[in-house]
Amino acid sequence: MLIALTRHGRPIAPTTTPISGRDIGEWVRRYNDAGVVRSVAPPASLRQLAAQSPCVLASDMRRSVESAAWLVPPGEVRIDADLREAGLPETIGLPIRMSPRAWVAIARALWWFNLCAAPETIGEARRRAVKMTDRLCLLAGEHESVLVIGHGMFNRLLAGELLKRGWRGPRMFPLDHWATARYVLDR
Repeated sequence: MLIALTRHGRPIAPTTTPISGRDIGEWVRRYNDAGVVRSVAPPASLRQLAAQSPCVLASDMRRSVESAAWLVPPGEVRIDADLREAGLPETIGLPIRMSPRAWVAIARALWWFNLCAAPETIGEARRRAVKMTDRLCLLAGEHESVLVIGHGMFNRLLAGELLKRGWRGPRMFPLDHWATARYVLDR
């Protein structure tokens, strides 16, 4: 059985202009509302995997939905809100201006160690990953192969759950957009 976890295509960044920590929530909302860059196509290996996958799931976030639609017809994609990216804090009370990318990295680190208020704690995200992994394993048993179009952090949590359950695949999830990690379990 195969479960392939793929990160969505490269999103259209709302801005690269420096922001303060207080602005991270607004920046993330604009990022979540943005689609994917159409000039950076998925690799041929991913297009081939998608064409051969009898079961394709995607997060309900726009960048994942658009990425999945690039790979298979929209009617063939199961949209699942439980595949959403783990939330970032609404604000970090620092007026220092840095690139949004730097703030996202800081926000993710603060989130990881439960040092900020976020819509979902790391513990809640891990519990959601356990629940989602249960569903993915059932779907893999039913369809033999499942392709997931998701997000960087949440895919890492799913990968960790698959490894705990005896699936074989990479320990470190690749960071690139359109990156895919394959997890296999022999029956």
